[in-house]
Amino acid sequence: MILVAGAVLVGVASLGASGARGSGGTPASLDVAALDVPQDTVSFADDILPIFRQRCAECHGAEDENGEVRTEVSLNLLNYERVMMGSEFGTVIEAGDPANSFLLDMIVDGTMPETGDPVPEDEIALIRAWIEAGAPNN
Repeated sequence: MILVAGAVLVGVASLGASGARGSGGTPASLDVAALDVPQDTVSFADDILPIFRQRCAECHGAEDENGEVRTEVSLNLLNYERVMMGSEFGTVIEAGDPANSFLLDMIVDGTMPETGDPVPEDEIALIRAWIEAGAPNN
């Protein structure tokens, strides 16, 4: 069981997530939406930004050895306004619409992050809930 911002999430293993990948690279037999996270409890600053810092910043917002901010494809995920501006290809978050949020798609299908471990399902559920709630700057 995982406690997130006052909400209790069911352990991912109980939902059938074995780490196996189905066709298209998505986790087999896992419905991320089933990780029912109350939307009003998800905070950009407290829940989403720490995920982006840990899993995305190396390429999308952290400083390199020369003090320059790395923003591959002009995407900075360490600043709310920059997240909502998107990348050189357009928006990556469609507030209120996780099904059309490119960043979430890339995380769910395992395209991102390119290096490191895939984003765990409980963190994906938080990102999805934040987007469903309108991606507020809270």
